Amino acid sequence: MKMRKRKNAGKLLSRLLCLVTVMGMLVPMALADELGKVPGSSDTNTYEKADIKVEISVVKHVQQTGTETPPAETFEFEVEDTARGEKHPLSYYGIGVEELKLSTNGVGDVEKTFSFNVPWTNDYTAYHWDAVPKSGTDTVAWYSKTFLLREKNDGKPGWNYSNEEYALTFWYDIEYGSMQLNIHVPGNDVYYTKAEFTNTYTYSETRYELPFTKTVKLGGSADPGRETFELEIFDVGVGSMEEHAKELYTAAVTTNGAGDYDGRLVISGPADQVEALVCEGFYVREKNAGAANWTYDDAVWHILPERTDTEGGYIVDVDAPLVNNLPADTQPETDANEYRLVIHATKREESDNGVHYADSEAPADKMTFINTYTHSSGGGGDGSSSASITVNKTDALGKPLAGASFVLKDSRGREAYQATSNASGIVRFTKVDSGTYTLLEKAAPEDYVISDKTYELTVSGSRVTMDGKTYSPVTFVNRRAAELNRRDHYAFLVGYADGTFGPERNMTRAEVTTMFARLLTEQIEADKTYSSTFNDVAKDCWAANYIGYMQQFGIVTGYEDGSFRPDAPVTRAEFAAIAARFDNDGDKTAAKFSDIATHWAKDEISIAYNNGWITGYPDGTFGPQRDITRAETMTLVNRVLNRQPETEDDLLPNMTVWTDNANPKAWYYLAVQEATNSHYYEFKTNSQYEKWTELRETRDWTQLEK
Repeated sequence: MKMRKRKNAGKLLSRLLCLVTVMGMLVPMALADELGKVPGSSDTNTYEKADIKVEISVVKHVQQTGTETPPAETFEFEVEDTARGEKHPLSYYGIGVEELKLSTNGVGDVEKTFSFNVPWTNDYTAYHWDAVPKSGTDTVAWYSKTFLLREKNDGKPGWNYSNEEYALTFWYDIEYGSMQLNIHVPGNDVYYTKAEFTNTYTYSETRYELPFTKTVKLGGSADPGRETFELEIFDVGVGSMEEHAKELYTAAVTTNGAGDYDGRLVISGPADQVEALVCEGFYVREKNAGAANWTYDDAVWHILPERTDTEGGYIVDVDAPLVNNLPADTQPETDANEYRLVIHATKREESDNGVHYADSEAPADKMTFINTYTHSSGGGGDGSSSASITVNKTDALGKPLAGASFVLKDSRGREAYQATSNASGIVRFTKVDSGTYTLLEKAAPEDYVISDKTYELTVSGSRVTMDGKTYSPVTFVNRRAAELNRRDHYAFLVGYADGTFGPERNMTRAEVTTMFARLLTEQIEADKTYSSTFNDVAKDCWAANYIGYMQQFGIVTGYEDGSFRPDAPVTRAEFAAIAARFDNDGDKTAAKFSDIATHWAKDEISIAYNNGWITGYPDGTFGPQRDITRAETMTLVNRVLNRQPETEDDLLPNMTVWTDNANPKAWYYLAVQEATNSHYYEFKTNSQYEKWTELRETRDWTQLEK
């Protein structure tokens, strides 16, 4: 009996040691992964394994060899299972990824990071992964999956697509529960830190411009107001040419009341496509959009390529000649640039005003289209009177902001009115006709972030209402564009005068603001004073400069009573809101937390969550009102900036160490050291983790503190 008890006691001790070892691995991981801890629970049941996120950087090099500057373009990539030669979606293997797209704008290099989410499991064979045994055993050491990454060739005109291919290999280490993503050349072991693709733009454009006039006549007593008319081209024998020609031409004119309005039919694009469109001629007519009270023109115009020596002065001077693809029997005896597009009137039905053309091929110097608006003024405010709408435009400090472009979209989604803010920050729309409109900002001034606000307005005569109430000028606020420095690893937090850091102390609003100010690419200047508008931030407050500096970027905001409350602790929701403001196009797909549905920061929390910056708790909550600690904060910031040493060995011996962060086994030890020491670094081979190479001077932040 005694021997049995001793044996059982040994087993129990062994199990406890094993449990302690496992928990020693899990607790740091859990705490570093957003401290997913339910208040009052023990460490043995607080960690819930979640999806594993791995990332790759894709670089697009855009070069130009032709005369035309490359346009803004979006390139797509595809992933293929190289082992099976199949093209299953990544979800077939349990891997989730955002759309593999990257946008460019002109010549230059663009880099984007793509995140892959892999489900946590002990056995990936259910997801069709390959099991890799330990050498000489049947025990599985790794699960792996290799895909081929390449650029999609969707045939955009003028583009020479990249032929680079990269193998992406996911490696899951069973022993350590970690995931790696390696980028390498298929068939060898040459590894890369990024996948790079090169595209060359050799686009050559042919362009024709043909003039037309839009005449608006009144058939009633009401003013027709603004209306946009479009033309279309077609082939009499074939029908509509819209499908294959709509990307090659534009022809629209916006009118505002009775009178004549000049427009141009512009045909432009790749030389071969344009020439194929116009080589045998085509027809032009007005699109009938079916707008109420309008009579559309049924005139048809015939456009033909002809020699420049044709008699008469009807030859339209165009920007580029027709150069090839002409019918064999009309090939010129001299250079092809002697051909131009010529306008002919072929049909116009008689109208009540007596204006008509006879059926003929007589040349004309331009196309004409006549529209009649028949509507009379009546009661209910729907008469000929029009309205004026005023909008205010400011920056985040409330100062007037010029150069912001706004539009009013009508019920059909067309941009019916446009206006730009003046030096006083005032936007004025005048002569706005009755109807329903959506008011929105179309373009922000340079170096500012466009507002995502929209307002629904109703105009009835001269009266404007919003939400059933008389409209009063709304204010759109632009904050300055802010970018985090993800390249240089400067210290962004410091400790206290007594040599401590206080990792488990709550983070105050002033401290968080100061931290993000130090992390901006655009550095705060020591010889300037940055004033805020908050009524409780005194000029001699130690963080006054930081708070004023960050307010102009719109990164920090105050409360309805005009206060900032610099010494108040920061909640998890407030931290998520600040972090999300660094992603101007963030994904607002609702995060599935049970306690944020009606929270003021639900969109910001969702953006931060979808970026992988924050997570919730095992019970499905986020805890938006819980205070966040200094250690939690820097852990999340390090994650956002990809500042992550793997072990104590990745640091340097002569770094600053705080008296309350001297234990390398503390879950926050590495995060604190990373955040409080400026250093040079390099990424470890085939890893997302960094290794310090040299300490660097830390900026003296006391110069900014009053």
